[in-house]
Amino acid sequence: MKRVISIFIRDFKSSIREFLLLYMMVGPLLLTLGFSLFIPSSEAASLQFAVVEGMDEAVISHFEGYGSVAVYDDIEALHKRVLDIDDVAGIVKNEENALAVVLEGNEGHDTETVPLKIIQDFQGNYNDDIVYTTSSVGETKSPLLIIGGAALMMTVIILGGIVVGFNIIEEKEAKTIGALNVTQMSKLEFVVGKSIIGFILPVIQIYLMTYILKITDIDFYMALLVIVTGSFTSAVTGFVIGAISENQIAGVLNMKIIYLVAAGSILGAMLLPDALQKFLYIIPTYWIFTGFRDIITLDMTWNMAGITAAWITGTTTVILLVVRKRIQKGLA
Repeated sequence: MKRVISIFIRDFKSSIREFLLLYMMVGPLLLTLGFSLFIPSSEAASLQFAVVEGMDEAVISHFEGYGSVAVYDDIEALHKRVLDIDDVAGIVKNEENALAVVLEGNEGHDTETVPLKIIQDFQGNYNDDIVYTTSSVGETKSPLLIIGGAALMMTVIILGGIVVGFNIIEEKEAKTIGALNVTQMSKLEFVVGKSIIGFILPVIQIYLMTYILKITDIDFYMALLVIVTGSFTSAVTGFVIGAISENQIAGVLNMKIIYLVAAGSILGAMLLPDALQKFLYIIPTYWIFTGFRDIITLDMTWNMAGITAAWITGTTTVILLVVRKRIQKGLA
């Protein structure tokens, strides 16, 4: 155990010294932070109205049936809110004590027309020529959050393996692999020690991602199951990269090829019909992505989580059996 921990500590110190590896550790969180700025909140996705304090409660209640209503202290504060960069319609009473809409002038069509229709509805001025119904698709989260969040989490899993791979490449460049082979350290201790960072790093990063993206309603135990099994995939990926790459340039090239496969599985999961997605079942990253996606949408059950984990573990084991001799040769 001491030898395993010493390998992990050495790899961690090496990772924070190397700019490329440090970026792989910090970069996903910075990317997530930037990505979060483009995700529409529930408030931004709905109609927004501004009223002045003292507006009739009946009017406010009626408009709340269509969107969010913010109450401001005076008309100047309302005008300032309307002039902000997003689309907000101000609802005021004019000199005739009738409801009126205050707009900046560059709003979208819905922001211009919907408040007038709501006022007509409130006043009972119905247009019999217009017939409409409302329905809910049952989705409460932005599709951008669902797809982007799952893709970022899968990327973190892959990057964890790449960090493992580049640490192995560093050992090869420093010609310490051969020295380790003649020590008392067993191959199992070497593999476990090198893999630890590939398991710990995704756990920390993904849980920080959920905080940044404000998706704290997910089942974190299900997420942990996908992270751990996915990290098995990343560890194998890391050893493959380390074994077949003689230097960091070759490692970067192999990293791009592997991530191209991972990105293809994301596109396949998004674009292919269900009948054709069975051809993606042999790719572990497909299951990692769909697992995180279903966790974010709250569609994942423990039965589904078990099946996902089994597919990730099973497909990765098959890949490991295929490339095991190549890994052993590359680390000799």
